[in-house]
Amino acid sequence: MKKNGQNSSLSPACALFERFGSRWALLVLLTLQEHEVLRFSELTRSVPGGISERMLAATVRDLEQAGLVARTLYPEVPPRVEYRLTPKGESLMPLLRQLLEWAEKNG
Repeated sequence: MKKNGQNSSLSPACALFERFGSRWALLVLLTLQEHEVLRFSELTRSVPGGISERMLAATVRDLEQAGLVARTLYPEVPPRVEYRLTPKGESLMPLLRQLLEWAEKNG
């Protein structure tokens, strides 16, 4: 048996489950797809299940680093920040929808 990191064929799968191991990542992506562009406070209210601001901040930061979510900061007082899916994030959504459909049928 190979140690972690030595089997390159498992690396993408492991990275995928690590990124989406949190239900919040999936819910944020699905919420952004539904609403297209949301401000932080709107996103907090729109994510099902009552996500905390702290958890949302960490989740969108991770999704932004992965290139799935774009964060736009407007230099206003008070600052306005909007979130939307990137083209990479949009390309993931049909696959996530298929996975959700499978889960509903086989849950």
